[in-house]
Order: sequence, then C-alpha cells, then structure tokens
Amino acid sequence: MDEDDLLQIAAEVLGEVYFRDNGRRAHGLEVELKDLVALEFEL
Repeated sequence: MDEDDLLQIAAEVLGEVYFRDNGRRAHGLEVELKDLVALEFEL
C-alpha cells in the first residue's frame, strides 16, 4: 500500500462520514485529496 492508496482511503472515509453522513445527504458527492501536506485524525 502506498501514499496514493492511503489518500484515496482517507478521501472515501471523509466523504462518507463527514459529507454524506452515512448516506443521509450529498448523494453522489466525490471527495478527492490533492497536494496534501499533513493530515491528522483524532478519535
């Protein structure tokens, strides 16, 4: 797994959880991360 794979996974997760709200809104929205310098997640 390389950096591009990880960026794609992060984009899919952010799109689903944050923007599409697990299917309740923004149907069909595509999320793409480009030119990312740093990305941090906190649980």
